[in-house]
Amino acid sequence: MVRRTAGRTVELGLWFIGCAYAVGAAVGLPLYGDGAYYFFRIVVDGAPDVPNFRYAAVLPQLPTLAATWLSADVDLLRHCFSITYAALPVFSLLGCWIVVRRSAPALILLPALFFTLNQINFSAVSELLLCLYLAWPYVLLAGLYPRHPATWCYGAALTPLLLLLHPLAFGLALFLAVAAVIAARSAGDTPRVQRIWSVIAAGLAISGVLRLAWTLIGSNSYERSFADASQVGYYLLPTTPGQIGLMLAVCAAALLLAPVLIRGTGQADGTWPVWLLLPVLAVWVGAEILAGDGVKLKAALIYPFGLCFMGLALWGARASTDRHATRGHGSGRRYARPFAACVLAIVLLTLAKSAAWWTATRGLINATASADGTCLAFGPQAPYALQWPWMAIIDNWTAPIAALVFRGPWPIPLLLPKDGCTLLRQTGTAHLTAWTGRPESLLAARFGPLRHAHGACVGEPGCLEPPGPRQ
Repeated sequence: MVRRTAGRTVELGLWFIGCAYAVGAAVGLPLYGDGAYYFFRIVVDGAPDVPNFRYAAVLPQLPTLAATWLSADVDLLRHCFSITYAALPVFSLLGCWIVVRRSAPALILLPALFFTLNQINFSAVSELLLCLYLAWPYVLLAGLYPRHPATWCYGAALTPLLLLLHPLAFGLALFLAVAAVIAARSAGDTPRVQRIWSVIAAGLAISGVLRLAWTLIGSNSYERSFADASQVGYYLLPTTPGQIGLMLAVCAAALLLAPVLIRGTGQADGTWPVWLLLPVLAVWVGAEILAGDGVKLKAALIYPFGLCFMGLALWGARASTDRHATRGHGSGRRYARPFAACVLAIVLLTLAKSAAWWTATRGLINATASADGTCLAFGPQAPYALQWPWMAIIDNWTAPIAALVFRGPWPIPLLLPKDGCTLLRQTGTAHLTAWTGRPESLLAARFGPLRHAHGACVGEPGCLEPPGPRQ
């Protein structure tokens, strides 16, 4: 009965997490940063974006691309894009629970800790994070069900994906190759099973080596810039006291949980006071976000933490299997309260990010609606309406694109950086970023109506006046 109640708590928690991510999708949170550019490419060019030759990154973009064949409604397409990316972490955590719920349910705490820490990141389109989302269910499958065909198919599918996703995926691929070797040893002496696991391990190892060579030899200037001493700290680390505190609390919870899962001694909820810190710190981090602090595309230090948590999960899964955890796993029954703490932290942070993003997009809509003229300059101090601390989440290089994606039904001016307004008047081409120039007529067709540089918006479908006087 206790175990059944704990399982229901986890399932209810997953529903809460799914609802929180649905709120984020509804306000378009996955279009923060690079997400806006990916979406822009799909809508304007009719093709998915392949960032820095990371070819597997197109897979989550395919549903939105398919939707463009059915509708040209930007709002509908935006929701499709957001839902797809918001679903990735939810389905990853759900997949973890489906794998562990019968044999070793307490193992769900390790991916839950990872996804709690992952809330520090704002990026939803990160290929590095996608690698981790995909790998989590496989690690648990390899540890708990090394003889199941679904485990083999999953491992085989990961081999090419990790090669084509991110320069740092070589570490994950090599780790999963080691996991495959461990799974082979625990799968028994059946020659067929041993051969299958040998092929999977070899495939993952080759993928890791090739990705490492590609990273060392073929990285472009953008990717190499993150190895610069002046950039590596910002790229790796969180930036606010609350984020650092959350990271330390997650690590402490994992260290206290490790002996419970590996040795089977004690109960998972015996470390409850440490887990209680997670929602408390989530409130702190959420307040920082709403104040405009700690808005970070991603902190790459999440990656090594994810690998460490996966290692603990694999170790705990093998120990659980050896003890026949369906009857004797000491932590198998009492894990509900720690998981509830993770759920509360994830929900609080997701809603805080969603609230900050909604506020900023409304501010961007108002800034374009209230502006005079056919073009609005974007720079470090302009527009003035975005120069408030809580606008930091949107006041970045993708703001000109976001101004088109999130817009009212009235004609708006284009928001263009540097001398973009001059170039627009001279050439009719809108340079939304240094490398993204598109004809004004094309943008009007996809995102219009616009206040044209060569004439007012008169008589066009949907050509409405913005509410209230412009200042």
